[in-house]
Amino acid sequence: MPRRFPADIPPVPRGLSALLVTALTLLLAVSPSGPSAALPEADPAVVRAMLSESTLPLIPFAPVTAPATGGAVLTQSQYEDLDARVAEIIDRGGGRAGIAVQDLHTGATFSHGAQEGFATASVAKLMIATMLVLRARDEGRELTAVERSQIEAMIRYSDNDVTNGLYTRIGYNPGFAEGAERLGFTGTEPQPNGVWGGTLTTPADQIRLLRTLYTAEGPLTADERSHIRGLMESVAPEQAWGVSAAAGPQDVVGLKNGWTPREFDGGRWLVNSVGYVAGPERQYLIAVMSEGNRDYTSGVALVEELVATVTSTLEDPPGGHPAGHPGRW
Repeated sequence: MPRRFPADIPPVPRGLSALLVTALTLLLAVSPSGPSAALPEADPAVVRAMLSESTLPLIPFAPVTAPATGGAVLTQSQYEDLDARVAEIIDRGGGRAGIAVQDLHTGATFSHGAQEGFATASVAKLMIATMLVLRARDEGRELTAVERSQIEAMIRYSDNDVTNGLYTRIGYNPGFAEGAERLGFTGTEPQPNGVWGGTLTTPADQIRLLRTLYTAEGPLTADERSHIRGLMESVAPEQAWGVSAAAGPQDVVGLKNGWTPREFDGGRWLVNSVGYVAGPERQYLIAVMSEGNRDYTSGVALVEELVATVTSTLEDPPGGHPAGHPGRW
């Protein structure tokens, strides 16, 4: 089946942040602020203050229950072989990464490092959008036109200024913590100083979020899910990398990415991608989080190689599918 394996990505421009953003925006600078913005290089000194921990804790992973019948697509031996290949890819990159994938056609899952905690960067924006929708409903109202416009800017163009305001609107750290509990997260915590880009989460919790947005089992209505998914499916073209490495030509992709360098890690980059791929031959929820990448380009390449390796193996494992699972249907 066709796959888009990692492609070369232009180097990140330098020096843009000093000209384009205010000091407050620099505090949270993890992604572009408009449809025509170039990918920025966040101020490492500010990022160091934002993410001061040199290491992040490990968080136990509770498996997600799939809505589809089916079960393991891979034999134990095939699963272990894939896990080893994933570990080799991560080791080659020199950093740390976790991936969780759920196949909604079969109910099968794969995870490696999904129990580990990672800072979100702009991936936090998808959680903030979901929590804002829930808060408006709790207040007995729909989103205002202004709020809908702000959510669009936050998800499609990764606008940081808008996110600052929306984080306050959901109730800042206490509101975020309440929303995280409501969404069933087990390893997601707000950054103590209220810096949304420093939110700690796990690939496992991001799969839980994606299930809320993609299936009918969560607290969102069909219209609310459709609204957010529509934004995820129309992100600015320069941000449509990562999860999309699993997609074929007829597939729909919805995603939200995050990326930023961190000075305490020698200027190495944190690069994350969460989202879904759906089409006639596949239906995946995918969350990949990584840190310690030498630069933005290599971080994106790592994320895409992990996505492509896992999904292509689930579809066509070495030695074929186990008995009782001749294919993905």
